[in-house]
Amino acid sequence: MMPSKSTGTEFAAPADAQALTPKQIDLLQMRLFSLFKAQARAYTLGDSTSLPQDTANELMASLLYTLGVDPLIPGTYRPLLDEDIHLLYSLRLAALEKKADQARAFAGTLCLRTPDLGCIALKSTLSSILTGLHAYDARFFAHHIPGSIDYQLSLPVPQNVQGIDYILQYLARLDAELRFIGCFPSHRVLALLEGTSSRWRDLVCNLYMPVAVNALGLCLLDAPPRRLHISQAQRESLLALLAPLSASQLESRLLAGYQSLCATLSLPEEENLPLLCAAAHDLAPRLLEAVQRGDLSHVFFSFGLLRRR
Repeated sequence: MMPSKSTGTEFAAPADAQALTPKQIDLLQMRLFSLFKAQARAYTLGDSTSLPQDTANELMASLLYTLGVDPLIPGTYRPLLDEDIHLLYSLRLAALEKKADQARAFAGTLCLRTPDLGCIALKSTLSSILTGLHAYDARFFAHHIPGSIDYQLSLPVPQNVQGIDYILQYLARLDAELRFIGCFPSHRVLALLEGTSSRWRDLVCNLYMPVAVNALGLCLLDAPPRRLHISQAQRESLLALLAPLSASQLESRLLAGYQSLCATLSLPEEENLPLLCAAAHDLAPRLLEAVQRGDLSHVFFSFGLLRRR
Protein backbone atom coordinates (compact mmCIF):
# COMPACT_ATOMS: atom_id res chain seq x y z
CA MET A 1 0.00 0.00 0.00
CA MET A 2 1.25 3.46 -0.84
CA PRO A 3 -0.30 6.49 0.90
CA SER A 4 -1.01 9.80 -0.83
CA LYS A 5 0.15 12.89 1.00
CA SER A 6 -2.39 15.06 -0.79
CA THR A 7 -5.53 12.98 -0.28
CA GLY A 8 -4.91 10.65 2.63
CA THR A 9 -6.23 7.70 0.67
CA GLU A 10 -4.26 4.56 -0.08
CA PHE A 11 -3.77 2.55 -3.23
CA ALA A 12 -2.97 -1.14 -3.40
CA ALA A 13 -0.41 -2.28 -5.93
CA PRO A 14 -2.24 -4.03 -8.79
CA ALA A 15 -2.65 -7.78 -8.54
CA ASP A 16 -0.48 -8.20 -11.62
CA ALA A 17 2.23 -5.91 -10.27
CA GLN A 18 4.79 -8.62 -10.92
CA ALA A 19 4.14 -8.07 -14.64
CA LEU A 20 4.94 -4.34 -14.35
CA THR A 21 8.28 -2.66 -13.89
CA PRO A 22 8.81 -0.36 -10.88
CA LYS A 23 8.77 2.57 -13.30
CA GLN A 24 5.39 1.48 -14.70
CA ILE A 25 3.95 1.10 -11.20
CA ASP A 26 5.11 4.62 -10.30
CA LEU A 27 3.58 5.96 -13.52
CA LEU A 28 0.34 4.11 -12.86
CA GLN A 29 0.00 5.49 -9.34
CA MET A 30 0.90 9.00 -10.48
CA ARG A 31 -1.86 8.91 -13.11
CA LEU A 32 -4.39 7.51 -10.68
CA PHE A 33 -3.52 10.18 -8.11
CA SER A 34 -3.90 12.87 -10.76
CA LEU A 35 -7.36 11.63 -11.72
CA PHE A 36 -8.34 11.11 -8.09
CA LYS A 37 -7.41 14.68 -7.13
CA ALA A 38 -9.53 16.01 -10.00
CA GLN A 39 -12.45 13.91 -8.74
CA ALA A 40 -11.94 15.08 -5.17
CA ARG A 41 -12.00 18.72 -6.27
CA ALA A 42 -15.17 18.11 -8.29
CA TYR A 43 -16.79 16.28 -5.37
CA THR A 44 -16.07 19.14 -2.95
CA LEU A 45 -16.99 21.74 -5.60
CA GLY A 46 -13.39 22.93 -5.71
CA ASP A 47 -13.29 23.61 -2.01
CA SER A 48 -10.70 20.99 -1.04
CA THR A 49 -9.03 17.74 -1.99
CA SER A 50 -8.98 16.59 1.64
CA LEU A 51 -11.68 14.02 2.30
CA PRO A 52 -12.66 11.57 5.04
CA GLN A 53 -11.00 8.21 4.46
CA ASP A 54 -14.26 6.38 3.77
CA THR A 55 -15.31 8.94 1.17
CA ALA A 56 -11.89 8.86 -0.47
CA ASN A 57 -12.04 5.07 -0.69
CA GLU A 58 -15.50 5.22 -2.23
CA LEU A 59 -14.40 7.76 -4.85
CA MET A 60 -11.41 5.62 -5.76
CA ALA A 61 -13.55 2.48 -6.00
CA SER A 62 -15.89 4.39 -8.31
CA LEU A 63 -12.99 5.53 -10.49
CA LEU A 64 -11.55 2.04 -10.82
CA TYR A 65 -14.95 0.60 -11.71
CA THR A 66 -15.55 3.28 -14.35
CA LEU A 67 -12.09 2.71 -15.80
CA GLY A 68 -12.77 -1.02 -16.03
CA VAL A 69 -10.12 -1.93 -13.46
CA ASP A 70 -10.54 -4.93 -11.18
CA PRO A 71 -7.64 -5.15 -8.70
CA LEU A 72 -8.11 -8.93 -8.59
CA ILE A 73 -7.85 -9.48 -12.35
CA PRO A 74 -4.39 -9.29 -13.93
CA GLY A 75 -4.06 -6.98 -16.87
CA THR A 76 -6.95 -4.61 -16.16
CA TYR A 77 -4.55 -1.82 -15.14
CA ARG A 78 -2.57 -1.91 -18.38
CA PRO A 79 -4.79 0.44 -20.45
CA LEU A 80 -4.05 3.14 -17.87
CA LEU A 81 -0.39 3.02 -18.88
CA ASP A 82 -1.03 3.47 -22.59
CA GLU A 83 -3.74 6.15 -22.75
CA ASP A 84 -4.55 9.59 -21.38
CA ILE A 85 -6.25 8.57 -18.13
CA HIS A 86 -8.43 11.70 -17.98
CA LEU A 87 -9.67 11.18 -21.56
CA LEU A 88 -10.16 7.47 -20.93
CA TYR A 89 -12.20 8.23 -17.82
CA SER A 90 -14.40 10.71 -19.73
CA LEU A 91 -15.09 8.16 -22.45
CA ARG A 92 -15.83 5.39 -19.97
CA LEU A 93 -18.07 7.69 -17.92
CA ALA A 94 -20.10 8.57 -21.02
CA ALA A 95 -20.47 4.86 -21.82
CA LEU A 96 -21.55 4.21 -18.25
CA GLU A 97 -24.20 6.92 -18.43
CA LYS A 98 -25.57 5.31 -21.60
CA LYS A 99 -25.78 2.01 -19.75
CA ALA A 100 -27.66 3.76 -16.97
CA ASP A 101 -30.17 5.10 -19.52
CA GLN A 102 -30.59 1.58 -20.91
CA ALA A 103 -31.12 0.21 -17.42
CA ARG A 104 -33.77 2.85 -16.63
CA ALA A 105 -35.67 2.01 -19.82
CA PHE A 106 -35.33 -1.73 -19.16
CA ALA A 107 -36.50 -1.45 -15.55
CA GLY A 108 -39.41 0.77 -16.55
CA THR A 109 -40.50 -1.74 -19.19
CA LEU A 110 -40.29 -4.60 -16.71
CA CYS A 111 -42.35 -2.66 -14.16
CA LEU A 112 -45.08 -2.13 -16.74
CA ARG A 113 -44.95 -5.62 -18.25
CA THR A 114 -44.61 -7.77 -15.12
CA PRO A 115 -47.97 -9.22 -14.05
CA ASP A 116 -49.02 -8.59 -10.49
CA LEU A 117 -48.49 -12.08 -9.12
CA GLY A 118 -48.69 -10.75 -5.59
CA CYS A 119 -45.05 -11.38 -4.70
CA ILE A 120 -44.05 -8.55 -2.37
CA ALA A 121 -40.29 -9.03 -2.84
CA LEU A 122 -40.55 -8.91 -6.64
CA LYS A 123 -42.74 -5.81 -6.67
CA SER A 124 -40.65 -3.90 -4.13
CA THR A 125 -37.38 -4.85 -5.84
CA LEU A 126 -38.49 -3.57 -9.24
CA SER A 127 -39.79 -0.36 -7.68
CA SER A 128 -36.57 0.13 -5.69
CA ILE A 129 -34.34 -0.48 -8.73
CA LEU A 130 -36.26 2.07 -10.78
CA THR A 131 -36.06 4.65 -7.99
CA GLY A 132 -32.38 3.89 -7.43
CA LEU A 133 -31.58 4.26 -11.12
CA HIS A 134 -33.09 7.72 -11.22
CA ALA A 135 -30.82 8.70 -8.32
CA TYR A 136 -27.76 6.83 -9.66
CA ASP A 137 -24.56 8.90 -9.38
CA ALA A 138 -22.35 7.65 -12.19
CA ARG A 139 -19.71 10.30 -11.60
CA PHE A 140 -18.83 9.76 -7.96
CA PHE A 141 -20.39 6.46 -6.87
CA ALA A 142 -20.59 4.47 -10.09
CA HIS A 143 -19.78 1.18 -8.36
CA HIS A 144 -22.86 1.36 -6.12
CA ILE A 145 -25.74 -0.92 -7.06
CA PRO A 146 -28.86 1.22 -7.48
CA GLY A 147 -31.82 0.23 -5.36
CA SER A 148 -32.43 -2.47 -2.80
CA ILE A 149 -32.70 -6.00 -4.19
CA ASP A 150 -34.74 -8.48 -2.15
CA TYR A 151 -36.06 -10.76 -4.89
CA GLN A 152 -33.79 -13.76 -5.40
CA LEU A 153 -32.91 -14.96 -8.88
CA SER A 154 -32.60 -18.65 -9.68
CA LEU A 155 -29.17 -17.85 -11.18
CA PRO A 156 -27.69 -15.00 -9.11
CA VAL A 157 -25.48 -12.33 -10.64
CA PRO A 158 -21.82 -12.97 -9.66
CA GLN A 159 -20.85 -11.07 -6.52
CA ASN A 160 -17.86 -9.39 -8.17
CA VAL A 161 -20.12 -7.52 -10.64
CA GLN A 162 -20.69 -3.91 -9.58
CA GLY A 163 -22.79 -0.86 -10.29
CA ILE A 164 -24.87 -0.55 -13.41
CA ASP A 165 -23.39 -3.76 -14.83
CA TYR A 166 -24.89 -5.67 -11.91
CA ILE A 167 -28.29 -4.10 -12.49
CA LEU A 168 -28.25 -4.82 -16.24
CA GLN A 169 -27.36 -8.46 -15.61
CA TYR A 170 -29.96 -8.74 -12.85
CA LEU A 171 -32.68 -7.26 -15.07
CA ALA A 172 -31.74 -9.50 -18.02
CA ARG A 173 -31.92 -12.63 -15.86
CA LEU A 174 -35.14 -11.51 -14.21
CA ASP A 175 -36.63 -10.77 -17.64
CA ALA A 176 -35.76 -14.29 -18.83
CA GLU A 177 -37.35 -15.79 -15.71
CA LEU A 178 -40.54 -13.76 -16.10
CA ARG A 179 -40.78 -14.59 -19.81
CA PHE A 180 -40.51 -18.26 -18.94
CA ILE A 181 -43.23 -17.99 -16.30
CA GLY A 182 -45.35 -16.12 -18.85
CA CYS A 183 -45.44 -19.27 -21.00
CA PHE A 184 -47.84 -20.82 -18.50
CA PRO A 185 -51.44 -19.89 -17.65
CA SER A 186 -51.30 -17.43 -14.76
CA HIS A 187 -54.00 -19.22 -12.75
CA ARG A 188 -51.95 -22.43 -12.92
CA VAL A 189 -48.78 -20.59 -11.86
CA LEU A 190 -50.61 -19.10 -8.86
CA ALA A 191 -52.13 -22.47 -7.92
CA LEU A 192 -48.67 -24.07 -8.06
CA LEU A 193 -47.15 -21.34 -5.90
CA GLU A 194 -49.96 -21.86 -3.37
CA GLY A 195 -48.97 -25.51 -3.35
CA THR A 196 -45.40 -24.63 -2.36
CA SER A 197 -46.49 -22.48 0.60
CA SER A 198 -49.57 -20.55 1.59
CA ARG A 199 -47.20 -17.70 2.55
CA TRP A 200 -45.27 -17.53 -0.73
CA ARG A 201 -46.35 -13.93 -1.39
CA ASP A 202 -44.60 -12.75 1.76
CA LEU A 203 -41.49 -14.91 1.45
CA VAL A 204 -38.23 -13.81 -0.16
CA CYS A 205 -38.24 -16.70 -2.62
CA ASN A 206 -37.82 -17.28 -6.33
CA LEU A 207 -40.99 -17.85 -8.39
CA TYR A 208 -39.21 -19.32 -11.40
CA MET A 209 -37.86 -22.50 -9.81
CA PRO A 210 -41.16 -24.18 -8.82
CA VAL A 211 -42.53 -23.54 -12.31
CA ALA A 212 -39.35 -24.79 -14.03
CA VAL A 213 -39.16 -27.88 -11.80
CA ASN A 214 -42.78 -28.94 -12.23
CA ALA A 215 -42.66 -28.27 -15.97
CA LEU A 216 -39.57 -30.46 -16.15
CA GLY A 217 -41.26 -33.24 -14.18
CA LEU A 218 -44.18 -33.29 -16.59
CA CYS A 219 -41.83 -33.21 -19.55
CA LEU A 220 -39.98 -36.25 -18.17
CA LEU A 221 -43.34 -38.05 -18.03
CA ASP A 222 -44.20 -36.98 -21.60
CA ALA A 223 -47.13 -35.04 -20.13
CA PRO A 224 -48.14 -31.48 -21.20
CA PRO A 225 -45.79 -29.19 -19.21
CA ARG A 226 -48.17 -26.22 -19.27
CA ARG A 227 -50.50 -28.08 -16.92
CA LEU A 228 -47.94 -27.59 -14.11
CA HIS A 229 -49.91 -29.68 -11.61
CA ILE A 230 -48.22 -32.93 -10.57
CA SER A 231 -50.33 -35.50 -8.79
CA GLN A 232 -49.18 -38.05 -6.24
CA ALA A 233 -49.53 -40.77 -8.88
CA GLN A 234 -47.25 -38.79 -11.20
CA ARG A 235 -44.72 -38.33 -8.39
CA GLU A 236 -44.66 -42.09 -7.95
CA SER A 237 -44.10 -42.52 -11.68
CA LEU A 238 -41.23 -40.01 -11.52
CA LEU A 239 -39.76 -41.88 -8.56
CA ALA A 240 -39.80 -45.13 -10.50
CA LEU A 241 -38.26 -43.39 -13.51
CA LEU A 242 -35.44 -41.67 -11.62
CA ALA A 243 -34.60 -44.15 -8.86
CA PRO A 244 -32.27 -46.33 -11.01
CA LEU A 245 -30.13 -43.34 -12.05
CA SER A 246 -26.77 -42.38 -10.55
CA ALA A 247 -26.08 -38.75 -9.56
CA SER A 248 -24.37 -37.97 -12.88
CA GLN A 249 -27.05 -39.80 -14.88
CA LEU A 250 -29.73 -37.91 -13.01
CA GLU A 251 -28.26 -34.49 -13.82
CA SER A 252 -27.79 -35.51 -17.47
CA ARG A 253 -31.42 -36.61 -17.58
CA LEU A 254 -32.53 -33.28 -16.15
CA LEU A 255 -30.48 -31.33 -18.70
CA ALA A 256 -31.94 -33.38 -21.55
CA GLY A 257 -35.40 -32.82 -20.10
CA TYR A 258 -34.92 -29.06 -20.07
CA GLN A 259 -33.73 -29.10 -23.69
CA SER A 260 -36.90 -30.95 -24.55
CA LEU A 261 -38.91 -28.43 -22.53
CA CYS A 262 -37.41 -25.54 -24.52
CA ALA A 263 -38.47 -27.25 -27.74
CA THR A 264 -41.96 -28.00 -26.43
CA LEU A 265 -42.53 -24.40 -25.32
CA SER A 266 -40.77 -22.96 -28.42
CA LEU A 267 -38.35 -21.09 -26.17
CA PRO A 268 -35.05 -19.76 -27.55
CA GLU A 269 -32.33 -21.96 -26.05
CA GLU A 270 -29.76 -19.15 -26.02
CA GLU A 271 -31.86 -17.17 -23.53
CA ASN A 272 -33.34 -20.01 -21.51
CA LEU A 273 -30.85 -22.86 -21.39
CA PRO A 274 -28.34 -21.09 -19.08
CA LEU A 275 -31.13 -20.59 -16.53
CA LEU A 276 -32.49 -24.08 -17.02
CA CYS A 277 -29.04 -25.65 -16.78
CA ALA A 278 -28.48 -23.77 -13.51
CA ALA A 279 -31.89 -25.01 -12.35
CA ALA A 280 -30.92 -28.59 -13.23
CA HIS A 281 -27.61 -28.26 -11.39
CA ASP A 282 -29.41 -26.89 -8.32
CA LEU A 283 -32.19 -29.47 -8.52
CA ALA A 284 -30.04 -32.59 -9.02
CA PRO A 285 -28.73 -33.03 -5.42
CA ARG A 286 -32.11 -32.17 -3.88
CA LEU A 287 -33.86 -34.58 -6.20
CA LEU A 288 -31.30 -37.33 -5.57
CA GLU A 289 -31.86 -37.01 -1.82
CA ALA A 290 -35.63 -37.06 -2.30
CA VAL A 291 -35.40 -40.13 -4.52
CA GLN A 292 -33.32 -41.91 -1.89
CA ARG A 293 -35.98 -41.03 0.72
CA GLY A 294 -38.69 -42.24 -1.64
CA ASP A 295 -40.65 -38.98 -1.33
CA LEU A 296 -40.79 -36.34 -4.09
CA SER A 297 -43.55 -34.24 -2.52
CA HIS A 298 -41.14 -31.43 -1.57
CA VAL A 299 -39.63 -31.29 -5.06
CA PHE A 300 -42.60 -31.65 -7.42
CA PHE A 301 -45.63 -29.84 -6.02
CA SER A 302 -49.35 -30.29 -6.45
CA PHE A 303 -51.64 -27.30 -6.75
CA GLY A 304 -52.78 -25.51 -3.62
CA LEU A 305 -56.16 -23.93 -3.06
CA LEU A 306 -56.23 -20.39 -4.48
CA ARG A 307 -57.35 -17.82 -1.93
CA ARG A 308 -58.64 -14.33 -2.49
CA ARG A 309 -56.05 -11.64 -1.84
